[in-house]
Amino acid sequence: MNVNVTGPFIYFEIPIFGGIPITQTTISSLVVTILLCFACVLLGRDIKKRPGKMQVLVEKGIGMMHGMVIDTMGAHNAHWTPFIITLFLSSICGSLIGLTGFLRSSTADLSTTLTWSVMVSVLIWYNNIKSNGFVGWLKGFTEPVVVMTPMNIISEIAQPISMAFRHFGNVAGGGVITSILYAALAMVSSLVLNAIASVGWLTSVGLILIGIGLWIIFRKQKKILLKIIAILSFVLGVFGLLQATGILSGVPLLAFGIPAALSLYFDLFSGFVQALVFSLLSMVYIASSCPAPEENN
Repeated sequence: MNVNVTGPFIYFEIPIFGGIPITQTTISSLVVTILLCFACVLLGRDIKKRPGKMQVLVEKGIGMMHGMVIDTMGAHNAHWTPFIITLFLSSICGSLIGLTGFLRSSTADLSTTLTWSVMVSVLIWYNNIKSNGFVGWLKGFTEPVVVMTPMNIISEIAQPISMAFRHFGNVAGGGVITSILYAALAMVSSLVLNAIASVGWLTSVGLILIGIGLWIIFRKQKKILLKIIAILSFVLGVFGLLQATGILSGVPLLAFGIPAALSLYFDLFSGFVQALVFSLLSMVYIASSCPAPEENN
């Protein structure tokens, strides 16, 4: 994940309206939009009565999202399916694009999630006005009593802010944690390997031989701790030897693997969960403003 703690880098500014900055987030969002549009055209241009594997997979995914929309919002709100799918795919692809290493996750920028949240709130207000009229919508702020008006107004403002910060905080926080851990492991790598190398190459060879010996002795036994010690001894010995010979001097060898494993969690699992939560909250809030026809009578 490529996350800059100080915020997205500004590439250039468009000299209109006082200057419109084109940031890393702007480029990432544009790339995600282009990729989603391209995928829609590619996957939808050759629909067959006897579908292939890809068409079956796409239809299964759309069917699952359609069913989730109906279960959450009601059958009368099934027409919201394209919007929810777009929101879900934009969210998860915006998080995953950070795995490229040179593009910033668009969801790691508060401006992205806040824009989506405000858009959802505007749709809620529009549907409330459409169902109850502008005066009826305003009366909703004074119910059940006039004293509740400030609380209702605060609730309307807090809703998009909480949605935006929840999504942004999880994605950006994961990137910050991964970056801090990588820096800490790089520092530990330098200290440990330099300490081993400073003693001499014989120490590294000794660690390698100890690791091999322990593995040979305990490989057929169920002593996991001793096997781990054997592997660590061998790895430290090899890395220390490479450090002493100057082959990989300055390379943070101990930082390999662990940040990548955490990135799989924060980018893949957490990104999917946050996209799903954001979509579900959007469905619940929009459904509250679009009741079934019989409920309006």
